[in-house]
Amino acid sequence: MIGTYLLRLRTLLLSVALVPLVAGAAIADEALTSEERSQIEDVVREYLLENPEIILEAIQVLEQRERMAQENQRSGAIAALVPTLTASPLTPVIGEADGDVTLIEFFDYQCGYCKRFYPALQEIMEEDDSLRVILVEFPILGPASLTASRAALAAQQQNGYMDFHDALMAFEGRLSEEGIFETARAVGLDEDQLRADMEDPRIMEYLSFTRDVASSLDVTGTPSMVVGDQFVGGFIPAEDLRALIASMREQG
Repeated sequence: MIGTYLLRLRTLLLSVALVPLVAGAAIADEALTSEERSQIEDVVREYLLENPEIILEAIQVLEQRERMAQENQRSGAIAALVPTLTASPLTPVIGEADGDVTLIEFFDYQCGYCKRFYPALQEIMEEDDSLRVILVEFPILGPASLTASRAALAAQQQNGYMDFHDALMAFEGRLSEEGIFETARAVGLDEDQLRADMEDPRIMEYLSFTRDVASSLDVTGTPSMVVGDQFVGGFIPAEDLRALIASMREQG
């Protein structure tokens, strides 16, 4: 990464160095000879060797600009997030459908922090009857995660998504195909129907869609959340989440 920054820095400094040394029209026409370009590069190199601290300063400026660009991109994606997700009938929406604050969670059924967070989310939902929660299946922790998400989405055909979701979140230990279907049977799902419904191509299309949505937000791990217009990457304690929800509510 630093090598990339240095390359970009070199290009920037060369551009700056050219200004006092070459006429503007010549620059526009790229009229420099190889000897002139070499001389300019020597000047820039000597300057950097005499003032190495400028490299760190430039890297910090570039990093700040990239962070700002990422934040601007994420803000745009957040603005379109709720209608994008709720446009699909496969997106689970729980809590108050017309809630004044929306919490969107990207989760994986094998994510330990997701499981640790989930009881707190349930508690907050019980306390807050104006909170809407959108659950985004984001299976990134291996084949068992993908199977679990496919099964959970397929369980909607039996109106069993939330019971199955709760049970998978409470599942202890590593998930396996056997454990997933054992859990499905335990919550009353018909396993044969579930397996058949999991083959619906719309499910894999939907999971590809949620990956694209996550990518637009630069989501790289779970849990990741959007609360109102604020992105939260990683686990958040219950009290901090309550405070964030309250803040979003105050902002309207």
